[in-house]
Amino acid sequence: MVRHPWEITLREFIEIVRRDYGIEIDPASAAVVGGRYLSKDRRAYPLPVMDLDAPVPLPMLRFLCKWYRIPPEDLRLDPEDED
Repeated sequence: MVRHPWEITLREFIEIVRRDYGIEIDPASAAVVGGRYLSKDRRAYPLPVMDLDAPVPLPMLRFLCKWYRIPPEDLRLDPEDED
């Protein structure tokens, strides 16, 4: 069964990247990268807000592709679409 990009969970993204690109991503690191940041006194504090089993929002999926240098087309995202 083929999944739509808006159905991919963070856990599935990590597995796809490991399997197809050989990139090992620590789940906690991915949750932080995909999370939000608070800043105070010019320092960033990551907040791991992503659940490994929840679907990744499309803008975040696009960001993760860019962060890990994965072509968005490989996850069936339109390279020109800004969501």
